[in-house]
Amino acid sequence: MTVCVRKFAIRFGYVAHPQNDRWHKTPTALLGGVGIFLAYFLPLLFFIGEYPALQLILFGAFLICGMGLADDFLHLQPYTKLIGQIVVACLFVAGGQFLGMFDWSIFVLALVLVWIVVVTNAFNLLDNMDGLSAGTACIAAFYLMLAGASTGNSLIVLACASLVGATLGFLWFNFYPAKIFMGDSGSLFLGFSLSAIAVTGQWGNVTNVLFALLIPVLVLAVPIFDTTFVSLVRFFNGQPITQGGRDHTSHRLVAFGLPERTTVLLFYAMSMMCGLLAVVGLKTDWLYSSIMAAIVVIVLLYLGIFLSGIVSYGEKAKGAEGKSSNVILNLFLLEKKRIGEVFLDALLIGLSFTLAFLIRFDGLPVPYDHVVAQSLPLLIPIKLGILYYFGLYRGLWQYVGIQDLLNIAKAVTLSSLISVVAITMAYRFENYSRAVFFIDWMILLLGVGGVRVAIRVIKEYLGGWITMTGKRLLIIGAGDAGEVALREIRNNQQFEYAPIGFIDDNPEKIGRRIHGIPVLGTREELPKVLKKWQIEEILVAIPSALPHRLGKIIKECQATGLMVKVMPKLQSMGMFVNIPRPTSSSEAKIDSFYKNGN
Repeated sequence: MTVCVRKFAIRFGYVAHPQNDRWHKTPTALLGGVGIFLAYFLPLLFFIGEYPALQLILFGAFLICGMGLADDFLHLQPYTKLIGQIVVACLFVAGGQFLGMFDWSIFVLALVLVWIVVVTNAFNLLDNMDGLSAGTACIAAFYLMLAGASTGNSLIVLACASLVGATLGFLWFNFYPAKIFMGDSGSLFLGFSLSAIAVTGQWGNVTNVLFALLIPVLVLAVPIFDTTFVSLVRFFNGQPITQGGRDHTSHRLVAFGLPERTTVLLFYAMSMMCGLLAVVGLKTDWLYSSIMAAIVVIVLLYLGIFLSGIVSYGEKAKGAEGKSSNVILNLFLLEKKRIGEVFLDALLIGLSFTLAFLIRFDGLPVPYDHVVAQSLPLLIPIKLGILYYFGLYRGLWQYVGIQDLLNIAKAVTLSSLISVVAITMAYRFENYSRAVFFIDWMILLLGVGGVRVAIRVIKEYLGGWITMTGKRLLIIGAGDAGEVALREIRNNQQFEYAPIGFIDDNPEKIGRRIHGIPVLGTREELPKVLKKWQIEEILVAIPSALPHRLGKIIKECQATGLMVKVMPKLQSMGMFVNIPRPTSSSEAKIDSFYKNGN
């Protein structure tokens, strides 16, 4: 179907041309969503008489795909599309073939209506990079199919199997570099179909009824996360949420330095992990599943905080008045940072104490669930107060160091000791175990310390995936200064360097790696290294060397005929240049200062 649609689109000129707010760089065929819809719709027509709910799904899919196709041709207003989505969702809800575990109520009807509209728009927004929306839909449909199979929901299995096949067939032509785009006809169709399928049938036969509600959310966690992130970023920047742009989570990862293909595969991996958690949660105790789901929420929250600090496409996001405005990072890390930290620490305190009981007693027997419930209102304020006393809410997470971790260890240890005293005084330590408090101390220490280095860890880990482009650079000196230089080059893509390796006189460092970059040899092997690795430029990063030794190294590098740069030393304030004070002639002096090559 995709082949036929692509030929039709090219022949009649239905092609997407590159634009400033779009990601693709070459003209690409449109209308791929029609191929996905036909490949999904036609096989299911053979089963339409057996499942009344399938008739509702296919009818709604037909309407939503038609509306998306009209938008592809006529470019409908956002509110027009929203009204159309609400109408289609209402028609589906009116059929009543959903969430078999509930009786009809206003709340349930409103919940399902909002769910369908949100997920439909989530896939529409997620369609911003080659293969991202189709691949995510394929993975979500696959895990939803497994969930349906494990609970005996044959309708979900059938509908999801057809959707997996349709998206796989399209993904063959849509993965990077894409030969065809699905357009709104495809993205709206995928979002509606998955949201409708997820709430269709009798989930009531699931043993863990509470977790059954989380299955659709976990399976579709990635598009929901992307939609929430983009909506908040645009809201705090004063931009319309409905406009197109290159400020999505995927775009920011590419701006960080990851290749486009790697970024899409990373989102696939995230979808697989969330889907696997949803399927496993159906067969495990609700408490364990809920804890895993809470951990997923924390991880996604920190990923959002990390991504919000990345400029999406090379310049600051502009506010409504054209002035630079900070993105959502300010909400969590600057203006509202303290509230976010306190909330997360409170969540961690509750999770660690509950996990301690689960580990100690291999579950949560009846007497101990009451113990946990009565303890947390006392433990949370005590531990938060001690964490505050040790200054844990006055730092910047991206600069957490050893001293900060030591303070965290002191704060967690003291809070645990005081908690034992408080529990003894309040409840005489009845039905409590000393081992629980020791386990709680270990988990909370790892949790509080881990969340504060999470942003730095994410940045360093993803930094190892970056494909550096630019001049091939060799760094002389595999010490502290060389490591700082490498980190700065990786953090600032405008330098346009691709570090290839280090040279160092210490033979013990040869073969070792600094942030993934190897030490290739000593200075005696410099000519051979330059030739073998096709080095284009040299950076001398030995600021602590004595002047005569540093001069000798620079001359050896200059003898190679390559451009040589030297990292300055920072031993005194004398290295900084005095800029003239503001006077009538200060601008001319500054212009002259820079023109002279300073």
